[in-house]
Amino acid sequence: MEYEVFGFKGIKLFISEEHRFGTDSLLLGEFAAGSKRMTVVDLCSGCGIVPVLLSGNSKNTPKKIYAVEIQSQAADLIRQTVHENNLGSFIEVIEGDLREKETLEPIGRERIDLVTANPPYYPKQSGFERGSNAQKTARYERDCTITDVVKAAEFLLKFGGELKMCMIAPRLAECIGIMREHSIEPKEIVLIPSKKTKTARLFLISGKKNGKAGVRITWK
Repeated sequence: MEYEVFGFKGIKLFISEEHRFGTDSLLLGEFAAGSKRMTVVDLCSGCGIVPVLLSGNSKNTPKKIYAVEIQSQAADLIRQTVHENNLGSFIEVIEGDLREKETLEPIGRERIDLVTANPPYYPKQSGFERGSNAQKTARYERDCTITDVVKAAEFLLKFGGELKMCMIAPRLAECIGIMREHSIEPKEIVLIPSKKTKTARLFLISGKKNGKAGVRITWK
């Protein structure tokens, strides 16, 4: 596999043509900051940018971060990043399917403080799928849906634990419904505006397991 090394805040991040990161991942990493001494699971981890962002914050470094990724090449990139930057004490790579208990059970049921996720944005049969197979897996709900991510978070999170996700704006109502169905109450929504229109393009959402109703909504 051909890869590139991206210098990011003093960290060598390994990426490839098929496994990169965008502004949405940076926004999610910023949204999830402040996780000092927490145990964190990053689902749909891709090249591992969110775990890297969290582990690179010296004032709020989590106690442990599990990076869960189904694609072998992406998981290998995270492993290279972890090795080259001596992050093995913070980040553990879990290569597997988040829909399977065999993937989640070694992490532990109801023991996680924070779950982060930047899941595929587009549902199946939502039009022409662009990109390579790896890129399609990351962008379209071929192997993972919003429901799959929220169910995994419900399994992992302790009482009062938080789920933080990034998703495209048209799926906001759907996302809220799925979270509530799985005992994760939305507590904060941040709308990310489009550069071309006055409408929201993306949103960041934070929910608390077994939380009380009440949500704060802001613009980025």
